[in-house]
Amino acid sequence: MNYEHLFSFAVFAEHLSFTHAARRLALSQPALHVQVKKLSADVGVPLYTRRGKALSLTPAGERVAVFAREVHARGDALVAELRGNADDGAITLATGAFAFVRLLAPAVRKLGRGGSRLRLVTANADSAAQAVREARADLAVIGARSAPRDLESTRLRTVGQHVVVPEGHGLARRTKVRPRDLAGERLVVPPSPSAHREAVDRLLAGTPWEIGAEVHGWDAMLALASLGVGLTIVNDLCSPPRGMVAVPLEGAAPIAYFVLWREPLRAPARRFVDVVVASCRAAGAS
Repeated sequence: MNYEHLFSFAVFAEHLSFTHAARRLALSQPALHVQVKKLSADVGVPLYTRRGKALSLTPAGERVAVFAREVHARGDALVAELRGNADDGAITLATGAFAFVRLLAPAVRKLGRGGSRLRLVTANADSAAQAVREARADLAVIGARSAPRDLESTRLRTVGQHVVVPEGHGLARRTKVRPRDLAGERLVVPPSPSAHREAVDRLLAGTPWEIGAEVHGWDAMLALASLGVGLTIVNDLCSPPRGMVAVPLEGAAPIAYFVLWREPLRAPARRFVDVVVASCRAAGAS
């Protein structure tokens, strides 16, 4: 296998455009075509398909692209180690903006003081996990009921759920809210399909309620609730807006946050995992 062709294919796989990939590689389009064609011949299977003007990777092409990214990353790590800079290098982290700010900020602050460089890719849980599978990210942090079985993982923290209501609402003085207490209420919820919406629908099955608004993101849900659009169900990491209170929701399944990765993990990313795990567990115990 020609590794120049392999790395060129990785760029093509990122863009799925010979025009854009050739420009980034400073090659002519015919030259890039030849490289991809020769790589396909080397592995013995087609690496991409064309439907009209749209290009897409075959399953084999996706595997080759992942391999190319891994080889490139391991090569960079080897060079850094030989130069005595094994702890240097940017870490690519895929996670949601909420988790980054509310869960990871202390660890990121500590790592930043140590000179680590972080590249953040904002993504929902499914996309973040897929970025790790495709070697587009070193790590992912997701909130989910369980971690994907095909990736390495460590649980960072488990949080409950609560209902956010105005201070003057009849449920505001409760020590907990039962699902049936939400009968007839307007709720701000994420649109379907989403894991949180499915959980809300299951929990409130048999309880009549209305959709006040549908929006993605904990912060957006809280903002709409604060504007009087409806009550909302969010996790315990969320702080209620001024004039609102959070009441624990009985029967709601806890949400776990996991850090995900694939082996072998580069030294800077390994250190990030260690710091994040220690930081989150300390916060959860406080």
